[in-house]
Amino acid sequence: MSAADLADRIERLRALFPQAVGERLVEGRTLASVDLAQLRRLLGPHAADGEADGFGLHWPQRAAAAAQIASPPAGRLQRCPGAGLDEATTRNGFIEGDNLDVLKLLQTGYAGRVKLAYLDPPYNTGRDFIYADRHGGVRRGAPDADRTRRHGDWLSRMYPRLALIRTLLADDGLLAIHIDEHEQPALTLLLRELFGEANELGIAVWDKRNPKGDARGIAYQHESLLLYARDAATLLARQPLRRPKRHAQQMLAAARTALAASPTLEEARSRYRAWLKSQPQLSGGEAMYWRLSADGRVYRLVSMAWPNKQAPSAEYFEPLIHPQTGRPCPVPVRGWRNPPETMRRLLDTGRIEFGPDESVQPQRIYYLDENLYENVPSILPYGGSDDALLRTLGIPFDQPKPVDFVAAVIGWCTGGDDLVLDCWAGSGTTAHAVMKLNAGDGGRRRFLLVQRPEPLDPRKPGQRAAFAFCEQHGLAPDLAGLCR
Repeated sequence: MSAADLADRIERLRALFPQAVGERLVEGRTLASVDLAQLRRLLGPHAADGEADGFGLHWPQRAAAAAQIASPPAGRLQRCPGAGLDEATTRNGFIEGDNLDVLKLLQTGYAGRVKLAYLDPPYNTGRDFIYADRHGGVRRGAPDADRTRRHGDWLSRMYPRLALIRTLLADDGLLAIHIDEHEQPALTLLLRELFGEANELGIAVWDKRNPKGDARGIAYQHESLLLYARDAATLLARQPLRRPKRHAQQMLAAARTALAASPTLEEARSRYRAWLKSQPQLSGGEAMYWRLSADGRVYRLVSMAWPNKQAPSAEYFEPLIHPQTGRPCPVPVRGWRNPPETMRRLLDTGRIEFGPDESVQPQRIYYLDENLYENVPSILPYGGSDDALLRTLGIPFDQPKPVDFVAAVIGWCTGGDDLVLDCWAGSGTTAHAVMKLNAGDGGRRRFLLVQRPEPLDPRKPGQRAAFAFCEQHGLAPDLAGLCR
């Protein structure tokens, strides 16, 4: 928590309990002071000594981890002229340093300005390339036999960083963080505490299509992607969490091609349906858009039946009259989904399709060009890798996140000139994804990367090529140099 954030909270406490907040002189400065004994008296039976009863996450050294939030950072931010590109005009940033210190230093200029914090932290597998904090915590080396201590060390590392990241988020900002099975349960509890369960947007399963070969039990082939909002109500009121239908533009283009190549509408419909059947990558929902309207628009039909078991009121059973036969059409067993006024509006705007006669139940028309976005599903199948891409670029880096997958996630959550923060920058995939998104949709998103200069060891086979790459290109032989 930043000093400004803490001062704001104390002032809010003063407004509620003025008797418990005063001032005192500390090293020549007048600071607000909270009288805990007086506050306890004012709260009466609601006050509790020590940990309150209830559900929560506890681990050894939790108090020490919390203390890191308020401890002063080591050093300061300093520009490195000549180290970047287009330095006079760039709106992006790369910060080399310990991310705990950097996050504290960013509180002054960036609090409330980050739209998306996109994080890929160490997974605590026992093989993570991680380092110890100055204040204790994660130990480097082989997996610790004491799993409780190892989990506690990881939580002590994550807690202050995530708390600081939350204060950097805008009111409609959000956090997207990758994790695997080793710490997903603990991370969920930690984020619920820091952000509040009401701000949990869900956990998506990234199906990587490749089970781990060294499994002792279940062979995991997925990671988890956790999404939390700074304030879910504000975020969702301004921007629903949606994603573009992956193949919608291809489908619209195929329909245009079929119409241009066909002398009749029926032939165009046949050509378009044949093209759809030849596209196995389409999802089931996309493949439902197989119809072409009289004016050449792609659409699908959807049932208008009442979705719940509990029957609606009588007005929801008013029949629709077939436009040709003048007879009533069948009403769904549980009634219509919409009240009569909505049904009339759908009729007036041509959004209901009738069958050849009154024996067929009418359905609602959904045009693809009006429904180019869909809800983000909980299962995200993506088995691709960027190993080949990095080999083509000549950059050696183990297990990079695939740019296309990262770009898709960032695209759900950002637009315009939103700022994206990644404080475990790794191979720089987040920056690559932001630039790729901007090139595709004309956005002006910005990125801010943070990476610690963890030294590369040429004696280790997995780091030898990376070390040589950095030396060859005049870069510092460390993770920050490789990322840059």
